[in-house]
Amino acid sequence: MDKTFVKTIPLSEAQKDYYLHDLVYPMSPYYQEQYLFRFESRLDVSVTLRALYEIVKRHEIYRSIFVLEDEPIQKVYSEPVLDFEHVSSATWDDTMIRDYFHQEFSKPFALEEGPLFSCRLLDYKESGSILSFKFHHICFDGWSVSLTLDEFTMIYQLLITGNVHELQPQIHQYADFVEWEQKYIASQEGEAARVFWKKKLGGTLERFELPADKKRPSTPSFKGGIAFFTFTPELRDALIAYHKQNKYPTDVIYLSLFSTFLYRITGQDDIIVGVPRYGRPKREFHTIMGPCMVMLPLRIKIPKNSSLRELAKQIDEELSVCSQYQNYPISLIAAELQYQRDRKYASFFSTAFVHQKAIKQNAAIMLGNAQNTFDSNGLTVSTYPIGKNVSQYDLCLVVEKDNHHDILAGFEYNSDILDEETIATWVADFERTSLSLLKNDGETILVYAGQPNDWMKSLAHLPSLKILPEDVTPVSTDSMKFEQETFEWLCMQENGIAQLVEVWDTSSYAIFMTAFLVLLYAETEMEDLTLAFRAGRDECEDAPSALLLRADLSGNPLFGDLVLQVQSKLKEAHYQQASFPKPHEPQLLFEMNENEYPSTIDFQFRILETNDHINGTITYRANVFKKETVQRICTHYAYLLESVTAEPHQRIREIVSHLNSQFLTSDDFEQLFL
Repeated sequence: MDKTFVKTIPLSEAQKDYYLHDLVYPMSPYYQEQYLFRFESRLDVSVTLRALYEIVKRHEIYRSIFVLEDEPIQKVYSEPVLDFEHVSSATWDDTMIRDYFHQEFSKPFALEEGPLFSCRLLDYKESGSILSFKFHHICFDGWSVSLTLDEFTMIYQLLITGNVHELQPQIHQYADFVEWEQKYIASQEGEAARVFWKKKLGGTLERFELPADKKRPSTPSFKGGIAFFTFTPELRDALIAYHKQNKYPTDVIYLSLFSTFLYRITGQDDIIVGVPRYGRPKREFHTIMGPCMVMLPLRIKIPKNSSLRELAKQIDEELSVCSQYQNYPISLIAAELQYQRDRKYASFFSTAFVHQKAIKQNAAIMLGNAQNTFDSNGLTVSTYPIGKNVSQYDLCLVVEKDNHHDILAGFEYNSDILDEETIATWVADFERTSLSLLKNDGETILVYAGQPNDWMKSLAHLPSLKILPEDVTPVSTDSMKFEQETFEWLCMQENGIAQLVEVWDTSSYAIFMTAFLVLLYAETEMEDLTLAFRAGRDECEDAPSALLLRADLSGNPLFGDLVLQVQSKLKEAHYQQASFPKPHEPQLLFEMNENEYPSTIDFQFRILETNDHINGTITYRANVFKKETVQRICTHYAYLLESVTAEPHQRIREIVSHLNSQFLTSDDFEQLFL
């Protein structure tokens, strides 16, 4: 490795902050990020290495180290230094792959040694590949990720075809941005921005504190998590309607809903939310890699008895004005405030909103829970889902669109002070109250701070037993008429269900019932579901009787976790012989029996599994449900089984959202992102 340096440049203001953090918290993963991309075809190892080598060669920031001399400086190697490893992992399952990447992510970068950009190439199953990019924030931002992926696929294809000579040289470098930033800060425009932010953020800044589950440690561990969720179809449609009606940018709508949520759970009416701006003010900076992003500290003061309508108008105006001064570095703003940094906190604001947008890909690539597939210079790519165990904020709402008509989201949180169960509750509350506010934006925003979890559903009483919407008003029982719809499906994947039974150590009955519960959730968005079931021979020896099962779908669980919950509840119901208390009459019955048993329940869903077929019958009251409703449920159930056997590591809202997106037009969806 050539240790010759060709350039020494000063640090940008953002890099100074990253460098200081590394000095205060050495070996911390706080400013590390990892992105995983799955390629449909197997990548050639030598070509992949050459393409990555070319990227590092083209961009000085990827071959730089950071050292302290008289002051922190950036030194650029003359030749590329690449941290690359190929793993022959075709036989690994997804658990082994995720364990490997979690171990790789835990390895800290050394700023003074480098490299600060590492790549791993894993063989994926029979013919695919997974390529990971791991960065330190001192050398990249979100824009850089999109550019890097685009450059990789472009150069890879040029190398494959022997046309690498067509690659255009990289003219501008991050050093050009640093030079521009220094001139901007010293200019009249920079001075105007300094005065603006000093006035905007001046005065007493009350520390924003979320209702924590645990005491904040004196030194943060920066451990965190992210709760992925997909906006429900009803919430998505309400956003589309609100956007069309009020003409607000989507950032304003998301930020208004998030600010409302923070106000509701804390009662604090003076909130600073970090909002990123991509910080490339000159066109020639659009192709450079490096940390150009600026975190805009948006101060939101919420008047008493405000409505969403009033708050959205205020935030639209604030965001518009503050964006005019967005290029002034956040670290200098903190210095102007004479802010005394408390080691317990990472910044003077602890919440953020991030609307991720890939500049080069028409897809979701950042968040980590996207299921979309996209073309990148002729290569078919998708993201590989993986969780996150680091958080830069106490709470951050991240939103990203994909090309499946889905709006993906995540609550990134500080696990030093917050529990996963609390975040799951907050996700449900955020979605529920956001929908209500969008439909009733003139109503006063209610505050729940200091009260127990009033918005949580009580588990003391049974929920409504009328789950599916009824098409026709029922008549008297004397005139009940039952009809049947039969169906037959070939097994979707060879031994698909059998493999899941083995992996999850459960029964096929529990898997089929869980799919039925997810279908009910797709139809109704109800998270607390109670229905009758009759077990087949794999569940009990005696003649089956109708028992009660109550499932909790809140918190957007993984499908596999919900299967295990259902399996446990099935066993408990058998043990307790839990029948429906009188005078309650269930609307739905699920059973898996070879024989048909008489019942007066409105909707009876019966399936029978054979070696290569799934046969079933829906018996329904024709004066309650239409035939078209029953046929739709048959089709949707087949889709759900296909989905979970093809990709079992999905959360239920992702499954449901992909199903429901079939009924959202492209025109309506695209309107949301105009």
